[in-house]
Amino acid sequence: MNMNNSVLPKIDYSVLKATATESDIIEAAKDTEKFNFATLCVFPKHIEIARKILPEKKVSTVIGFPLSPIPLSLKLKEIEFSLEKGAGEFDIVVNLSAIKEKNWTEVEKELKEIRKLTDKKVIKLIFECCYLTEEEKRVLCKLAIENGWDYLKTSTGYGKYGAKGEDVKLLVSCSQGRAKVKASGGIRNLESTLKFIELGADRIGTSAGKEIAYEVLHCR
Repeated sequence: MNMNNSVLPKIDYSVLKATATESDIIEAAKDTEKFNFATLCVFPKHIEIARKILPEKKVSTVIGFPLSPIPLSLKLKEIEFSLEKGAGEFDIVVNLSAIKEKNWTEVEKELKEIRKLTDKKVIKLIFECCYLTEEEKRVLCKLAIENGWDYLKTSTGYGKYGAKGEDVKLLVSCSQGRAKVKASGGIRNLESTLKFIELGADRIGTSAGKEIAYEVLHCR
């Protein structure tokens, strides 16, 4: 197996530390280009910096991250800003409060409006599985697919736990090939990356992209 071609293009290299500087983003953008990662995932404020190196399709950003504490109107403004700055993909935290209130009408409204605004861009719905019951995950999966979302993502990496095999298997099963799955949160080496890919994840979100790339290159 050529892991250069099968693993590295599935990685969303995340640089989402509060202390990330412009030089950190530039370095990560160069690494994204060098190792052919799927995207470099940055905060909206860093999109323009990443775009100095990378094309639109290689830059992703996060919305309502990491706790989804803002109302839909502000999420949409955040998306509009990110579109203007040149992001090609969006990782968006679901309205967890609405799920816990069983307000599925509000959840679906948000999914519909975000899909409409982002049009043909790639959008990934962050479930934050650690806070959801299996039934909530299943309902959310159904709504995301029905409203045209491209990816179902396990977590932000800021919750009680990150990616788990059982969650990836559940999302892959629920999606039935109509949406792809992104495993994210606590994935820091090649072994765990390969495990989640084998379970059906099409993307891997990790801040250890460079380290995993070096492991891949060492294994050639």
